[in-house]
Amino acid sequence: MKHEELVVSIPHAGTNIPTDIRALMPHADETLLQEPDLYTDRIYAVPGIRTVTAAYSRIISDPNRAPDEIYTEGRDRALGVVMLSQAHGMDVFAQDPSLATMQSWIQRFHETYHADLRSAMQTASFLIDGHSMWSVNPPAHPYAGEPRPDIVLGNCHYCSCTAETTKFFLEYFESLGYSVAVNTPFPGRYIVGSYCSRHRTPGIQIEINRALYLDEDTLEPRDDAIAKLHEQFTNLLDAFCTWDDQHAAKRMTDMSA
Repeated sequence: MKHEELVVSIPHAGTNIPTDIRALMPHADETLLQEPDLYTDRIYAVPGIRTVTAAYSRIISDPNRAPDEIYTEGRDRALGVVMLSQAHGMDVFAQDPSLATMQSWIQRFHETYHADLRSAMQTASFLIDGHSMWSVNPPAHPYAGEPRPDIVLGNCHYCSCTAETTKFFLEYFESLGYSVAVNTPFPGRYIVGSYCSRHRTPGIQIEINRALYLDEDTLEPRDDAIAKLHEQFTNLLDAFCTWDDQHAAKRMTDMSA
């Protein structure tokens, strides 16, 4: 596989909230910055690789949720395309926006991201969807309070790519000393679920534990750790392209035997 056949999606790096929407949120900026995957653009964006990065905060329209995935009740309020509650349980807005308002945000932000991603995917051979995660499952998520591994790989329960491909990514991260889980607690959501298939264009979701590269209390970055992860991800892309070429050649040999 050539590097230009890869696409990297970074849907949660954005922090921007337009002033008209920000006025509806009675919280300090520091509180709202708990939700984006801070600094993931510095980890996953590699020169020469087609990259789609969100400009806006996932709070107002999450590209990794279906555009009609709207929840207004209970714990699920934190999990929809518009976050009505934060992961730790606090309501985001002074008053919940109307359905019409949320749909206007989805059209404005969600569709813009996916228009760019659809364009990038037209000639893609593999998609990597890059994320980060809290080191411990927050209250709004399943397995609340449980610590998370360093890396979680999501393949939509082996629908978005094969076990063989997943094993390559797992062994790469394990070779660097990271603890790795597959599909727990993140099997992949709307992006790999919509754009990827082991029978068409495969892909995988990667979640990196935030404790590896930032202070989870202050959200201050550890620049040396971010640079290290960026280098490791860059090397991963090189290794994956080489691995894929080798396995493609082997498959051709096996078919002709």
